[in-house]
Amino acid sequence: MMTGIDVKIALRTFLRGKWYNFLNITGLALGLAAFIAVTLYVDNETSYDTWNKNADRIFLVEREMLNGPSAYTPGKLAAEIKAQCPEVEETGRMNTALYQLPFHTPNGRFMIRKWVGADYSIAKILGIKPKGFNLDAASPTTTVLLSKQTAAALFPHDRVVQNKTVNMMAKNGMPMIVAGVAEEAPGKTNLNFDCIGFDADITQGKDQSYANQIYQTYILVKPGTNIQLLSSKIDKVYKQAVQADTSLVAKQSITLSSTKPAIYLDPLKNLHLKPHYGSQVNAQIVKSLVILAIIILIVTGVNFTNLYVSRANKRSKEIGIKKVNGIVKRQIIIQFLLEIFLQCLVALAFALAVVTLGLPYLNQLLGVNLLISNMGVNVIIQLLAALLILTLIAGIYPATIMAGFKPIEVLRGNQFVGRDTFMWMRNGITALQFTFAIGFVITLIVINQQVNYMRTEDTGFTAKQVVYVENLAIYNHPDKFETVGNRIKAITGVKSVSVASTVPGGYVPASYEYNVRNKAYSLQTIGVGYDYFETLNIGLKEGQFFSSTFKADSTNAVINETAAKAMGLTNPLGALVQGCGGNYKVIGVVKDVKENGFESNIQPTIYLMNAGCNLLKTQIMISAESKAIPAMLATLNRQWSDINKLDGDNFNYHFLDETYGKLFIKQEQLRSVLSYFSALAVFIASLGFFASAAQAIRLRMKEITIRKVLGANSSQLLVTLSKPFFYIVIIANIIAWPVSLLVTNRWLETFAYRIHISFTPFAMALFISIAIIAITVCLQIVRAIRFNPASKLKV
Repeated sequence: MMTGIDVKIALRTFLRGKWYNFLNITGLALGLAAFIAVTLYVDNETSYDTWNKNADRIFLVEREMLNGPSAYTPGKLAAEIKAQCPEVEETGRMNTALYQLPFHTPNGRFMIRKWVGADYSIAKILGIKPKGFNLDAASPTTTVLLSKQTAAALFPHDRVVQNKTVNMMAKNGMPMIVAGVAEEAPGKTNLNFDCIGFDADITQGKDQSYANQIYQTYILVKPGTNIQLLSSKIDKVYKQAVQADTSLVAKQSITLSSTKPAIYLDPLKNLHLKPHYGSQVNAQIVKSLVILAIIILIVTGVNFTNLYVSRANKRSKEIGIKKVNGIVKRQIIIQFLLEIFLQCLVALAFALAVVTLGLPYLNQLLGVNLLISNMGVNVIIQLLAALLILTLIAGIYPATIMAGFKPIEVLRGNQFVGRDTFMWMRNGITALQFTFAIGFVITLIVINQQVNYMRTEDTGFTAKQVVYVENLAIYNHPDKFETVGNRIKAITGVKSVSVASTVPGGYVPASYEYNVRNKAYSLQTIGVGYDYFETLNIGLKEGQFFSSTFKADSTNAVINETAAKAMGLTNPLGALVQGCGGNYKVIGVVKDVKENGFESNIQPTIYLMNAGCNLLKTQIMISAESKAIPAMLATLNRQWSDINKLDGDNFNYHFLDETYGKLFIKQEQLRSVLSYFSALAVFIASLGFFASAAQAIRLRMKEITIRKVLGANSSQLLVTLSKPFFYIVIIANIIAWPVSLLVTNRWLETFAYRIHISFTPFAMALFISIAIIAITVCLQIVRAIRFNPASKLKV
């Protein structure tokens, strides 16, 4: 049983070894700080929509296309599912505007960046509630709700925002009544919006064909539903409805496989981290951080063990005297575990301080808002469990070793019993630490190379010095944009101007299916204006670009290299392509463009001047000389109401390179996070290695003394003493290399365009590990070989 004397001894021992304990606690604190930060982040990322009591029964209905999955389905599918699938309790549709909407109030203009239209049933499914009143699903008008942040920006002086009027588009534009404010979700949610409008049927008055696949369809299933069987059933419903839709024959919009499913049900709880239809970088970051935190915690524990055991002999006489006085082994183990637990508590206090100071930087790095005050019960339980495990990892072995000292041996002066066992354990721990550290370094170098590759590799277009203006005016016909384009071209420094339905790095272009030589092909479709390819500096492979001197080009098409290959067109010029509401003749083939970044393959793409499938050309792109851009923007801002008469109140511009660069943000976050954690792991491993080197050399002091007496010089001693440590590092590299190769290969497989792993990361890891050895070990050895041999040979 533990007594007050045990606590006093533990505190006295703790205070006696100040520098040793500082070193030990520093390593522990850093390891625990990393664990706390990661736990907070993982808890944040895995909590999306978990507050929804029906989260396990909510699914997003997705569509499998020829070129990959899509989160969008036709509007009529929800009603068909409700009618034919009794397992489904509720269905709802949602549609997000692909452009920003300006709201005007007496307080000024505010851009609504995310406008969502939804059925009333979506409110029930996803748990959206208005503040202060209930939604009326029978209302004949749209019920518009603002987010709390949007309401505060639009009406900063009003405590209650109900039945307020805003003007959409322009100062004197279309008036709209805001019903009120939506209650904040009690936790993280996948559905974020500035403004949401509820209707009984958001498809009312819109294209009802199955070709118009622009809605996100959510379903709430009944408890106990077999999701796999339901998915197959909905797939059958969808295929039958497509076949029955006669409007699809002319549009050539959908081709179905009789063997492959066309429908996939994606759980709501997966949509943030690992959506079936999108990037899973969030899941990669979470998984990487969890692995890193566990490894760092293990390294911290074994490092503590290493440091503690390395000082065991200095307390051997204390243990021997205790045993002579009748203290049993169990009491000694408890005593040492108590000492270790006290150090862990001190380290925890320092760790919490480190996390508090470091969270603002972590939040900025990962784009989150973590607060240590928001630490939930799950995080606290995990932290306490980690503290207990760390105490056991760090304490059981050294406590058992020291409690096993034989009193007769230690009192005779044989202060370190079981030296060989200790040496093997120390070397094993050191090799393990450096295996992890080397693995981190290799992985970090590969990630850095891939991110740099994405930043520097040819994307097929030029994003620098291109500004694009988001506006609400639609310039689908070339003649409508001609006047606006000419006015912009007249500004000094402007090289080229065009308009398009989307920009690289923006919204993913819609895919439609086209008929070429009686075969259907799915093509990503982009509506463009004259000079589109010249503005983005997209290369021409064969044929010609669209030209304003040939008015017939408005009914022609340009395709990319991938489209020509996908359709088997060896001589694509002149080929007829039917779809998207028209018949088009291919007049040119352009080089491939990585529109969607490096994670997904370049899609077969068709560029149309006058598409019949309602592509909205709203993005005005301007290529200008670098030095002229500030003056050009000032001129556009000043003259915009006169230049763009259809949307003159809103001049909202972006730099294309910044927009495209957002595709790489998550990968850069992964690189940055891994950089910090790798540096931390290497530092902690170095602390342990420093202690190991000090202890190993101290145990060989008599050997060093004898060698010096026999004439060994400093360089010879340096080589002899450092050899074992270099062997350890070589072994650690041999173990780390294949594991790192496997991990980095798995990560690179998530990219359609990636680097090939070279020998460079492994060589650099070897060099860095040897450098660490050279610095930590050699400093210890230099101190050891400079002492006076006579001092060690005294009896």
